[in-house]
Amino acid sequence: MSETTHTLTFLGTGASCGVPSFYCGCKACDEARQNPLAARDCSDLLISGTQNTLIDAAPELRLQLIREQVGSIDQLVVTHGHFDHIGGIPQLEYYVKLRAGAPVPVYAGQQTMETIKRQFGFMIDALDLNQLAVFQTIELDGVSYTALPATHGGDAFGYLIRTSVTKAAYFPDTGPLPVEVLAYLDDLDLLIVDSTFCGRNWMPHSHHSVDEAVKLSQQLQAKKTYLTHLSMHYDTPTTLVELKRQLSGYGGAIQVAYDGLRIGI
Repeated sequence: MSETTHTLTFLGTGASCGVPSFYCGCKACDEARQNPLAARDCSDLLISGTQNTLIDAAPELRLQLIREQVGSIDQLVVTHGHFDHIGGIPQLEYYVKLRAGAPVPVYAGQQTMETIKRQFGFMIDALDLNQLAVFQTIELDGVSYTALPATHGGDAFGYLIRTSVTKAAYFPDTGPLPVEVLAYLDDLDLLIVDSTFCGRNWMPHSHHSVDEAVKLSQQLQAKKTYLTHLSMHYDTPTTLVELKRQLSGYGGAIQVAYDGLRIGI
């Protein structure tokens, strides 16, 4: 791969419950209490070049940005309207009022946009809302984002993300992908995919298990895959040590993402 032009940072890599959960004493949550690298916020990404582009805004967004020493957000791209992916949007209100001085552009599907308006009407003047259609491509800071339908209810999206040197796909919440979406995902340099469940998949129509994510990676022959949106403690509690061991046979091609991981794209 040629020299990369942007940095992708995993701000959060957990499912909606987070790891550890306050109510849970399973071995995965106990590990996360002892090892910060095993702890997980709700899933979101930051792509940085000359600007900072958020993909989703987890409820922990303020602390995530402080941790990564990020002082500005130029735009927000949203996958879907579930709270674990938009709950951090109110953090942008006073950023706009006290620093940016102009609304933050937000890109999302129609139903997701309506959810944002309904949930955050009190600060809607801080957001510049831009509706995306399925398969529409936008370019932000030299990166193209194509909205691909995810299998997660409503108008949930994943995104095909392209820089001048990298073809990536981000699907933090999805069940099995439609054939027309798979057609966009040939020759991927990077796949970042929902791996909510360890063991049995409670919600096979809207999420992947770790095993299903691995199968998708192999089906697509992605050069590199990172598992994200991990619950770790259901259906079968699994420690980070155990999951890394499970993936060790793939020669580094399939890895576990963690909060704060940075990669060039």
